[in-house]
Amino acid sequence: MQHCHRLFFALKPSQIEANLTGLIRDAAAPELDPVANARLHLTLGITADYAAYPQDVAQRLTTIGEHLAGNPFTLSFDRMSGSERSIALRPNKRPPALSAIQKQIDDQLRYWNLMRTGWSFNPHATLGYRAGLSFLRPITPLAWDIGDVVLIHSVVGATRHVELGRWPLVRRQFDLFSF
Repeated sequence: MQHCHRLFFALKPSQIEANLTGLIRDAAAPELDPVANARLHLTLGITADYAAYPQDVAQRLTTIGEHLAGNPFTLSFDRMSGSERSIALRPNKRPPALSAIQKQIDDQLRYWNLMRTGWSFNPHATLGYRAGLSFLRPITPLAWDIGDVVLIHSVVGATRHVELGRWPLVRRQFDLFSF
């Protein structure tokens, strides 16, 4: 089987947060084909699929990652949604820092014509895949403390993610003095 290659920027939980997310996933929907805890993420921007690993695209995305600027923040998931094929966690509110970092990525991917056609940002963390009815329900909030942005190479069909880069979100000095 030939695999294709997809690159994307994401937010990832810490190991403890991923394990807690996995517990919520397993308790809420034991019938899922689960996303492994190590692969849990929230996608910020994604490329098309490529038949061969796109080294030039990876280099461009690395450059974009090196120039990202933003503050760390907490992302609170307080809703669980199900579509006909998956279940995901969703935030009811988008923290301004999430919108700011995602806009930088979106602007750059569009400028370099690297954004997947038809993709739009809809913040969620997919827990797993299943066939079923759609639903949306509140859950006890689950928080991920976000301190960096990750560039991931997904080998589609092999359920494998390779981290290509990680850039810290650092509170800027002048933010300390805003009242």
